[in-house]
Amino acid sequence: MSDLAWIYHRLGQSMKAEELGAIALEKRKRIIGENHPETLRTMNILALIYQSLDQCIRAKELGTVVLEKRQRILGEEHPDTLTTMSDLAWIYQCLGQSTRAEELGAIALEKCKRIIGEDHPETLRTMNILALIYQSLDQFTRAKELGTVVLEKCKRILGEEHPDTLATMRDLA
Repeated sequence: MSDLAWIYHRLGQSMKAEELGAIALEKRKRIIGENHPETLRTMNILALIYQSLDQCIRAKELGTVVLEKRQRILGEEHPDTLTTMSDLAWIYQCLGQSTRAEELGAIALEKCKRIIGEDHPETLRTMNILALIYQSLDQFTRAKELGTVVLEKCKRILGEEHPDTLATMRDLA
């Protein structure tokens, strides 16, 4: 159910995604518990769905819970914790809290580079989020520099026609 909610989200069907994600979260909490890694994954998906629906306060509340739990349960440097950190940075951006978004995004990027490597797709995703945050802070040179690095790496690692490469191209444009 969580995966299907994410697919609906990616297809732009956010209302359907929210409905299915909320049902999946309720069931996961009831069946496997609030702290289970899969429950936390579903919570993170739902936070991103809320953000896409411009329900940024709900997204921040849920994303903050996920980050705190993942830090406590999985540790500060677990890849899932890092994903949540970069997702929460993007949610702060949605709230117009660009300084907090930049701070969190920079921490997530530094940890991603160190822990999972500079060329890992999640590191590239985090770099792209930070480039977009720089753009919102009118730091266009930094945004362009980082976005260019992301695009070059995406082309080399994922290929020129990969959806993430194309999205990075769009963001850089």
